Amino acid sequence: MSGPRSGKAARWVVFGLTSVACAIGAWALLRQREPRRSVDLQIDTTGYDPHAPAAIPAADAGLPGAAEVAHARWPASTFVRVPWNPSDFPQPTTARNNPLRFDPQAGFTFSGGMDRRREWAEHPEGGWSVRTNSLGLRDDDEPSATRPDLRVVVLGDSHTAGFCNNRESFAQLAEAALAAKRPGKTVEVLNAAVPGYTFQHHLGALERLLPLEPDVAVIVIYGGNDFVEALGHHHKAHGTARGDLGALQKRLEPAQELDPELVAQALLTVEQFRLDPAQLDVALQAARDVTTEIAVTCQRHGIVPLFVYLPSTLEVEFPRRRERFEAALAALGANETDVQVLAKLADPTLAFLRSFGVATLDLRPALAAAQGKLFWDEDFHLALDGHAVVARELAPLVERLAPADAQRVRRGAPPLAGEAARTLLSPGAGVPTAR
Repeated sequence: MSGPRSGKAARWVVFGLTSVACAIGAWALLRQREPRRSVDLQIDTTGYDPHAPAAIPAADAGLPGAAEVAHARWPASTFVRVPWNPSDFPQPTTARNNPLRFDPQAGFTFSGGMDRRREWAEHPEGGWSVRTNSLGLRDDDEPSATRPDLRVVVLGDSHTAGFCNNRESFAQLAEAALAAKRPGKTVEVLNAAVPGYTFQHHLGALERLLPLEPDVAVIVIYGGNDFVEALGHHHKAHGTARGDLGALQKRLEPAQELDPELVAQALLTVEQFRLDPAQLDVALQAARDVTTEIAVTCQRHGIVPLFVYLPSTLEVEFPRRRERFEAALAALGANETDVQVLAKLADPTLAFLRSFGVATLDLRPALAAAQGKLFWDEDFHLALDGHAVVARELAPLVERLAPADAQRVRRGAPPLAGEAARTLLSPGAGVPTAR
């Protein structure tokens, strides 16, 4: 009677032990496998301790020290993504009378299919047309249905979008120059810039256009107000206070009455950091956080990022416009020396990007040396001569960075190590969180 039962029980014991052994073997095999990634970042993390202070490379000895920036040389990312709220952009909303529409990724974009005449006395034609395609891009044509040999997206604010006809913007001028360098190849430069954009919008606009699989992303940082605008987004994301905005507005009133366009294009930034110097560190942190996110996004999608610094007229045309600039600064109780705060924002940001191999283009030397009307007298947006200078500097660099292959084989990220790896592995890099 007990024999058959004992044999059955033994078989169940053997089956159980075999199952456990198989499970252990499968677990061990999985442990040996690398985690799956859509794109292997190939970052060497050997010996990396996220809690250890990073050594300062000798080549970076000339960069701002801890006493100046009040935190670690390359601080860990504090990026926090706050979903865009449609109620922040009532419909219809406008920017310089150009309709915008809410976008869950970029916050807002131009409305699609626009064709509006803007009168402008300084323009050779007395004005220009604001045209957008169905995607709300400042392009006369739709993106190609077939993949072009080279596709570039350009991200920026109103200076990049262009206070000019589409064909006169530096994005389209660069497209023509790139096409001339690649006879027989198709070249497409898409202008995704929108008035009011800053760092956080650039990230969302890039993500919005990822399905188009661009080869190069050109991110234009406008020094006159991008940093101060990013400051507000950063404080909102972290639930912190930007400071006494009422006091800032009161201090700006004399200059606002005298030269409101110069206040909007540069003096707001100068006065913000004169009033509250501690906010300079916050603005730099905000810029580092979001540019890191953009760089990581590009690397994960095989896109070559190029960050371009576009200075304000205050930074490159002081000798030409001295009387007007000094009058506006005097209304604030400031002087030419105070304008140097713009360089204190630009220089560390560009150095930060270069420190982990991201291409940059600083347009200050070229624009300072150029002749002609670089910015419109009326409101200090980039004028036609300025667009031509930017295109002349931009196109050759894009040509060097862009892949030569006509079939556009998807590229992985270059291997990174050391400080570059630490930067890209900082908390939050490429992994957005919501509040």
